[in-house]
Amino acid sequence: MTLASITKLEDNRETMKPVMSVVIGTFNLQDKLALVLDSFNKQTLDPQQFEVIVVDSQSTDETSVMIGKFHSKYKLRYIIQENKGKTAARNTGIKEAKSDLLLITDADMIAHPDLLAQHLKLQEKYKKEVVIEGNTMVLTQESLPAEDFIRRPYITHKVENEQQLGFYYCLSGNLCIPKKMLLNYGMFDESYSSYGWEDIDLGYRLLNQAGKKLIFAQKALNYHFHVWTELAELQRRQKMGESVHILLNKFPQLKHFTGVHLLNKLLYNFFSKNENIIQNWLNDITNNSKVSRFKKLILREYYYQKGYNLANIHC
Repeated sequence: MTLASITKLEDNRETMKPVMSVVIGTFNLQDKLALVLDSFNKQTLDPQQFEVIVVDSQSTDETSVMIGKFHSKYKLRYIIQENKGKTAARNTGIKEAKSDLLLITDADMIAHPDLLAQHLKLQEKYKKEVVIEGNTMVLTQESLPAEDFIRRPYITHKVENEQQLGFYYCLSGNLCIPKKMLLNYGMFDESYSSYGWEDIDLGYRLLNQAGKKLIFAQKALNYHFHVWTELAELQRRQKMGESVHILLNKFPQLKHFTGVHLLNKLLYNFFSKNENIIQNWLNDITNNSKVSRFKKLILREYYYQKGYNLANIHC
């Protein structure tokens, strides 16, 4: 249920239909969200041509205060709703969007000035009948200008502009999609309450079941303004393991793809009986001691399988 909805208008654009609606779900990311919203002030696309919809899952910081003071050149709509998770926030934004074309992104994704223009250009080329995955960059530190701190792109192997991608690259931090596709084939599954897999679920349904295409937009750039520590990455892997059972209950044929297989199970069983090894490696990470890539890989798979096992126990 929507608890509050505020629309900020800087002029008389209320009756104009935007060519693109940006949908952002947020929870307690006041400072980063302010930077994200400011990055949309700097778009090369005419601000009269797009809107930004922020759906807030009852943040307990001062997000609402920040929104109230924020000056947007574009139409900014702010909705507060019951905290039912990121997928529910996104779905509310999708339903509220006034454009036929959506950009799904996050409250910690800084937009390059050409982000919207590049997505729109490619969507128009393909008659707005495709899903487009933009080019998201991982940063070395949370500093501006973001382009000075690029570590690597999300998609680490070489891909060409306009290359067709598999469903596993349907990543919702930089995803442009016609609204009608979501209305016709299903939006984000709100069963996903922990971290991960909701966008892969969507991609599988759209590409492998509905026959749609996912196209890569190399110049549609944004920057993930969130640097994970090694320990935080392991926590995230456990949450991914907790979520993956939802995907596998729907699509058991994806079991091998998700990494839930005998080898991981055997690895987990061995290290769960020798947790002192795991703890020693964690201590090394905590103390900034050098930990090999192999050990880090083992830790990632261990916590992923641990999350999967815990979720199955509570199902």
